Amino acid sequence: MRTKTRSPRFTGLLTLGLMSVSLVACGSTTSQGSAEAANIADCSPEGVSISAQYLSYGASAAESAKETIEEKHSGLTVELKEAPGTGYDELTQQIVADIAAGERSDVIMVGLNQVRFWVDQYEPKPLDVSTLPSTYDQRFLQAGSVDDTPYTAPFQTSVPVLITNTSLTEGAGVTEAPTNYSEWLDSAEQVSEHTGQASVHVARTAIADWPAQAFIQSAGGTLVDEEGKPAFDTEEGREGLSILEELGSSGLHDSIDVVEALNQFTAGNLPYLVYSPQIAASFQEQIGESFDWTVTDLPIPDNGSAELPIGGNGWMVLSQDECKAAYSNEFISEMMSTENIAQSSKEWSYIPVDTEAARILSEDPAAETQVGYTWTYEGTPTSWGGWHGDTTPSANRALEDMVQRLTNGESVDIVVPETVKDIEREIG
Repeated sequence: MRTKTRSPRFTGLLTLGLMSVSLVACGSTTSQGSAEAANIADCSPEGVSISAQYLSYGASAAESAKETIEEKHSGLTVELKEAPGTGYDELTQQIVADIAAGERSDVIMVGLNQVRFWVDQYEPKPLDVSTLPSTYDQRFLQAGSVDDTPYTAPFQTSVPVLITNTSLTEGAGVTEAPTNYSEWLDSAEQVSEHTGQASVHVARTAIADWPAQAFIQSAGGTLVDEEGKPAFDTEEGREGLSILEELGSSGLHDSIDVVEALNQFTAGNLPYLVYSPQIAASFQEQIGESFDWTVTDLPIPDNGSAELPIGGNGWMVLSQDECKAAYSNEFISEMMSTENIAQSSKEWSYIPVDTEAARILSEDPAAETQVGYTWTYEGTPTSWGGWHGDTTPSANRALEDMVQRLTNGESVDIVVPETVKDIEREIG
């Protein structure tokens, strides 16, 4: 095994009113936060302020939408609040703390694995789908829904992929990207024999639950059942997760921290990395012409079918005021413009959730490079996570521990049932 070194490069990478004659004045609240927003034509923007809270990923779209909506509705002010950090858990903690302090934002960015948490705990307004641009890709809406009601408009999205240093793999005689477990194991073993070191890293920290869910689902299993309980201690669930055990027990998995794995890949030392294609734009800058690399589909179980959970974030209306909620829906719609989606996909290499943006990007010469994987993605992702109430953090900690144990070579027949019991104990 090689000597592990840590680089700081990727440390920062890791969310109707009733009307008569007069206009409804913003300021009234509903007893149920999930009630519909007002008809925006019945609301006066004069002196009204709405706030939006998000991570840096959403800054460009938020600034563009603010300019557009304030010009359209004279008297309306949009307050932009960029939260520190880059993780969805951090964002959630910040927004929850602000709510506890009496500062509830009207629009928030949420990690797409936390939609259920917000719906269960804070009763957001259902998303007014009719306000979205006609070019918004409707196949993504289910991933932002709870019980078939859309609460979140997915914005910057991705699915787990395999990123390969093809200079290393082709140097070992492997010329094709693996598509299933058997091909992956054979290729990894051949590459490791050539390099004398572990050849695969599947995220064991930060987003460990995400590829694990992809493996489970692609084997025909289910991560969370309709009651919010773990449902993957099944033949299909164990089959899906078996790849982690096999990679670990055979010494093919490099069990380092995910940040270090990113750095090792850009340094040219790691052959196979399971991660988000969102990293492709950053990798292009870091790697340059140092070596050849590709972004391809995540290998799935032999005879399985790709069922990949959506990663990334979306926008939710958290306002309890009916008219502010109406303006918030329109603000989200402006952020979802073709121009904003295309720009965001170029900056961060996300899957475009706008059909016209996808068309534009597919014709861009850069679509032939690694960032083009997301620009031309045609699948329909499933929901990410799905834990009820506030159990997402504890469940994901258990899943992270599970992935670490499996990639250390422990048996799925021991680790999976123990993990399910741990989660059941946490959620009561």
